[in-house]
Amino acid sequence: MRTFIAAVTTSALLITPCLALAESNKDCLLEGTVYESGDSQSVKFHSAKKYDEDANCRVRRGEKMEFKLPEDTRLKEAPSGSTVKYRYQENKDGTSKTELVSVGA
Repeated sequence: MRTFIAAVTTSALLITPCLALAESNKDCLLEGTVYESGDSQSVKFHSAKKYDEDANCRVRRGEKMEFKLPEDTRLKEAPSGSTVKYRYQENKDGTSKTELVSVGA
């Protein structure tokens, strides 16, 4: 009986991380550059990679990802040419979340 309980416990521990990853379809670190033209400011993204080693971030070249950048004073104050990093998470249900991680010069 102890062997059975140990086997069930071990199986549950191995399955738990997979279930946590199953909730998130994509978890990416997006890197881009800030551009200003007149009164408007935009970010052009040039790379996408896994946010951490356990994350899933499959983006094909030319694949379109649409999302709205959240309002952030750090981005508004960033000069043109600054490098920015965003975390982009997309869930299996289609909802997504984007947050500014860093702004560099």
